[in-house]
Amino acid sequence: MTSLKGQRAFITGGASGIGAEMARRFTREGAHVVVADVNDGLGKLIAVEVGGDFEHLDVTDRSAWEAVIAAHDPFDIVCLNAGVSTYQHVAGNVSAYPFEHLDDAKYERIMSINVDGVVHGARAVIPGMVARKSGHILVTASLAGIVAIPPDPIYGLTKHAMVGLVKSLGPALEPHGVCISALCPGFVDTPLVTDVTRDFIKAFSSDVLDVSVAGDLAMRALTERIPGSQWTVSHGHPIQQYVPNVPFV
Repeated sequence: MTSLKGQRAFITGGASGIGAEMARRFTREGAHVVVADVNDGLGKLIAVEVGGDFEHLDVTDRSAWEAVIAAHDPFDIVCLNAGVSTYQHVAGNVSAYPFEHLDDAKYERIMSINVDGVVHGARAVIPGMVARKSGHILVTASLAGIVAIPPDPIYGLTKHAMVGLVKSLGPALEPHGVCISALCPGFVDTPLVTDVTRDFIKAFSSDVLDVSVAGDLAMRALTERIPGSQWTVSHGHPIQQYVPNVPFV
């Protein structure tokens, strides 16, 4: 497993869930972590817990990205992790959320955070990494970026977009010494997973993953360092690189 001793990591959405777990794991592996979030209270608590720094960041604000990177760069690892679901939960009765009745405000919010936020972040950090010929970007996608998620198709849209971005940027960045990978876990025990979601999952004889798996997943991606790769883990299945059975060439 790769040691992160002496490395600097920046994590968006670091105040809770997968982001907070990556902050804890990276710190244990020797990295200095900067936690970024719009939730100042929880974000500062995580930063204190891991002995790192906190930065208020709205990932949808491109100018805010530029200011943060100017203040803290260089980073060896950047985790573009901040994300939301369209509704309160990402699984449940499909008929309860008819696509044709999608609220414009909800649509614009999820697209701005899950898609624009990642694009803004990548644009902000890639120039420095390319100049140094080093760095690894981790994008938190989801298993919903590989398979269908009928209860929340817009969430699925955003996560498929992130997988496509990573797959396309991978070979573009590789010649410059920079790697980008997508993390595609199944349902993880985070604030996005409500009781309704848990019941939905259990109805299919599955279960929610302990959040600690997020740290393991991130470390596997960092260790393998395969440009444009997608890393999955789900209930009953180990961490593995996702490779389509019949790749299109």
